[in-house]
Amino acid sequence: MIPASFAPMLLRMILGKKIFPALIEKIADKLAKMYKLPQSLDYMELPNSADRLGEKNEEHIELLANNMSDIESRLKKLEILNGKDKKLKKNAK
Repeated sequence: MIPASFAPMLLRMILGKKIFPALIEKIADKLAKMYKLPQSLDYMELPNSADRLGEKNEEHIELLANNMSDIESRLKKLEILNGKDKKLKKNAK
C-alpha cells in the first residue's frame, strides 16, 4: 500500500507538469488527425485553385468594365454626331 505522504506528491505529478500536459497534447493531436484539421487549415489559409480562379475572374471583370466604358463613350459620341439624341447634343454644346 502507498503511504499517505505519497498521495499529494503523486497528485502533483499527475496533475502538474509531467503527465497531465502530455496527456492533453496527445488527445489534441488525436482529435486533430481524426477530424483532418491540418488539411482543413491548409485549404483555408494557403492559396489554392479556387483563389486562382477568383483572381482570373476579377481580372476579366475589370477588363470588361473598361471595355464597356469605352464602348459607351463611343456610342455617345456617335449619337451626338448623328443627331439622334437631342439631350446629348444640347449637353455637348
